Amino acid sequence: MLRHYSLIIIFVFFFTGCQFQVRYPAEFPSKTVIINEETFWFWGLIGEKKYELIDLCPQGRVYELHIHNTWMQSTLTALTLGIYSPRTITIYCSIRGD
Repeated sequence: MLRHYSLIIIFVFFFTGCQFQVRYPAEFPSKTVIINEETFWFWGLIGEKKYELIDLCPQGRVYELHIHNTWMQSTLTALTLGIYSPRTITIYCSIRGD
């Protein structure tokens, strides 16, 4: 019985994940896309990341921001029971529509 519960918990950890998305409707995407893989620890509780958007995007304008896990990152998180929890951060820069 314990084996079945363990398999269910591993399955849930593997196929679930967090995704956060911000989009501004008055903006249009530019060709500038920044993709970074960041390391977090203990289910994302440790590993704060800060980005200076004025340095990354023209005029500091962001069209869309994704924070997500790839299949490999989800697998690593599940295998380490959440101790090592990498995430991919994708930033799409913006141009303003007139």
